Amino acid sequence: MLKGNQFYHSEEGDLVFAMMTCGNVVFMFQTFESLSNELPLVSRENGGSLLLYIQTNEIRNFFDKIKDKVKVIKGLEKTFYGATEFSIEDNNGYLLTFAEVEEKE
Repeated sequence: MLKGNQFYHSEEGDLVFAMMTCGNVVFMFQTFESLSNELPLVSRENGGSLLLYIQTNEIRNFFDKIKDKVKVIKGLEKTFYGATEFSIEDNNGYLLTFAEVEEKE
């Protein structure tokens, strides 16, 4: 579980996103610029945007199970903040990002 607020910066030092907690709920705020190249579905051109970020376990097995049944927007990759993620577009046009965060030793 995330403890407190966390802020993540790019290699250049720019603020990319922040994660803030309220009880058991984690809010993630991210800049459009940091998403625009890899996830163009997230934009403000047609009103509000929504990206659902879903944490899961055994992400590689899950990805292998669904990759041929869904529209993959961004394949499996390890992020600079330590999560392994992939993104799909669901049948209603929403962007879903699945992530697994491995505990640091």
